[in-house]
Amino acid sequence: MPGDTPSIANSFLIGAQKSGTTFLAALLDQSADVCVSSPKEPFYFSQKVLPPPAEYQRCFSNPAAKIRLDASTTYAFLRPAHALDIKDAPGLLAPVPQRLRDHAGSPKLIYILRDPVKRAISALRHHMRTQPQPSGPVSLMAELKRDPMVELIGRYADQIERYLEVFSREEILFLDFDELTRDPEAVVAKTCTYLGIDAEGIDVDPTRSEKHSAHRLTIAGRWAKSVARHFPGATRKLKSTLPRRLQGQVVEAVIKRPSEIVFTDEAQVAELYRSDRDRVLALTGLKI
Repeated sequence: MPGDTPSIANSFLIGAQKSGTTFLAALLDQSADVCVSSPKEPFYFSQKVLPPPAEYQRCFSNPAAKIRLDASTTYAFLRPAHALDIKDAPGLLAPVPQRLRDHAGSPKLIYILRDPVKRAISALRHHMRTQPQPSGPVSLMAELKRDPMVELIGRYADQIERYLEVFSREEILFLDFDELTRDPEAVVAKTCTYLGIDAEGIDVDPTRSEKHSAHRLTIAGRWAKSVARHFPGATRKLKSTLPRRLQGQVVEAVIKRPSEIVFTDEAQVAELYRSDRDRVLALTGLKI
């Protein structure tokens, strides 16, 4: 939609999954200049066939905002260029970078990069936390072979090269996950400068961010949260009438406890990513 027709979204936080995108999106959403899509990840441009634009438009409550941010991490789930002709290779075939260009003309693109081994462990723990927990350590290498998409998402250079087919290096802001966790204020300032907005008034305390904790809720938890939003007194009434032992069961039903699975083979998996890390350094200047 470039040209005379304004784009629905004009900025994209493309990933990486399990690399702080929810946190950064929630921080940016505090700015009056920013409207983050709801849901945070519409997955619009990564679908095989694009739905009607009206469906995408409904994801943005303030279409007049200066920055309309779509934070779909699936936009960095792409099949590498060198594997496009391999029938069963992992990765999405949707031409996401070209779609973003066609939609927004010169969009802002943000990509958070995290140590790929730690990212893979975080993703697997996230996937496994609602499943029966294993009795002992789990082979990380075996899990990556079982689910090759987990490995692919951490091969950032492959993703970056797909984007550089359409965008220049200067059009993309690359951020370091470790810096985001260590000094979120500096990362927010850098991001706001890139977006052309003022960082003043953005509270970087993650404990104050409702959206940062949303991913910890089960389906039942998200339903309960919706009920509480529409019926503010319901939560207090339920708590006052439930016996204490049942209150604990309700908490277990709505909150996903962090997985404590221990993984082996981390050094072996780090070696698997060595060449990709070297390419990331050459492409972005970030040592992850």
